[in-house]
Amino acid sequence: DKVPNIALLGSGGGQRAMVGLLGSLVELNKAGLLDCILYLSGISGSTWCMAFLYKEPDWSTKLEAVKDKIIKRLSGPGVNWRDTLAKLRKYYYEKKFFSLTDVWAAMFVTSYVKQVCIYS
Repeated sequence: DKVPNIALLGSGGGQRAMVGLLGSLVELNKAGLLDCILYLSGISGSTWCMAFLYKEPDWSTKLEAVKDKIIKRLSGPGVNWRDTLAKLRKYYYEKKFFSLTDVWAAMFVTSYVKQVCIYS
């Protein structure tokens, strides 16, 4: 009952927020404080970082490996636009609701995180 509930909140701002949240987590880990966080939340770009984290079971104990994957992804080659458009087209025909948000995610977010960001 005396242990505080600590939350880490990530900001929005695209790739800057993605890298910012990752840097905060790495520094908290170095300081031995990462295991004190009970909640992790974010919006926009910080959720891109969180998506990479949640792909890895026990990410908090493997943060360096996750960090390396994110850095490799961000410094690697971009996504082929033809592949992005093909995925977007497939998504359009398979889903009941399709919006400008889907197009934005496919075109802009893909260029930042170098991964097709729509899922079928």
